[in-house]
Amino acid sequence: MFINNDFMQLYIHIWTNLEYFDLLNKAKLLSQGKQDRELAWFFLQNFPGELAENISPQYEVNFMAIREIKKRFWWEYFNKIDWIYYWSDNCEFLVPTKNEIEKAIEKFQEFNKNFPPHKVRTFTFVTPYVGNKMMERLEESLEYLNNLNIKNPIEVVVNDLGVLRVLTTKYTNLKINFGRLIHKILKTPLIDTYWYEAHPAWELIKNKSEQEKLKLREEIVKWQMKFYNSSESNLDLFKNFLKKYSINRVALDYMEKREDLFRNNTDLWIDLYYPWALIFTWRLCDTSAIENPSRWMYATDDVCSRTCDRYDISYKIKTVGYNMIQRWNAGYRSELNLDFLREDFTKNDNNRLVFAPFITV
Repeated sequence: MFINNDFMQLYIHIWTNLEYFDLLNKAKLLSQGKQDRELAWFFLQNFPGELAENISPQYEVNFMAIREIKKRFWWEYFNKIDWIYYWSDNCEFLVPTKNEIEKAIEKFQEFNKNFPPHKVRTFTFVTPYVGNKMMERLEESLEYLNNLNIKNPIEVVVNDLGVLRVLTTKYTNLKINFGRLIHKILKTPLIDTYWYEAHPAWELIKNKSEQEKLKLREEIVKWQMKFYNSSESNLDLFKNFLKKYSINRVALDYMEKREDLFRNNTDLWIDLYYPWALIFTWRLCDTSAIENPSRWMYATDDVCSRTCDRYDISYKIKTVGYNMIQRWNAGYRSELNLDFLREDFTKNDNNRLVFAPFITV
């Protein structure tokens, strides 16, 4: 059957739990021509760890994202997985042990054997920002990956300048990509809700008519949206920094109503995360306080029991059209409508759609 290959390819971001790799190896993460609801129901049956007291909004978002991807690209899009992204980018205490990485590589190689790719797959290791306490554990994993004899160079997604330093000085066999935490765009949830009102400074509107005030507000919103449609990759200073370390790929969260953010950039290739945009991350962890109230609103500076594997916190919000969820020390907003992707961006096969069926913790 003919499959349209003129689009960006599909990449799956696997969670921190190795059982998800087992599902991948059983072809359970491939749609195999299933209907959207059937595929969504599979996730509901096989991911009990994603259930809290009530069904998480992640299930609804997951189903809608699958339907949207098939509508935007083609219905057999999920029959191919071109790349595997593994681990989490939002918490240093989720840094894997060397043993966990060894097992992940074994399962990755098993997947390649069971489902031979149409092109050689590459394993991409996603890392968070890391302090001194967890850097030693991370370096054990990086050293193991650096010494692997594998056909394609392993990629490491960097979200911390300290991790960048050890990669460029010690583990030079690994290819570096910049992640969505270290590559900045403005992602506050209020940006894309057009009911908010711009307030010009008083000095600008005193003695002005209502028509003049309205025109001034429209001008402010126009320049605001121009700013919201940009990222650090638009800056020559940032591009020169990337060139210094031979980095040609950066990550972006997909954000609705920002068509110009996804311009086809000839200098950089883009990993586009979908459907959950990371909107904040901090040292306070509401999720860990679910089982240990003493952690509520206190900075988490020690390894915890990974409560985020079992719970998420859903926020009730006044606007419609998206969900907000906190998992571990990070907040996420759902972004579903792919109509805002530019055609030239999607037809550049160097760009990647990184689909995370659930929030990757």
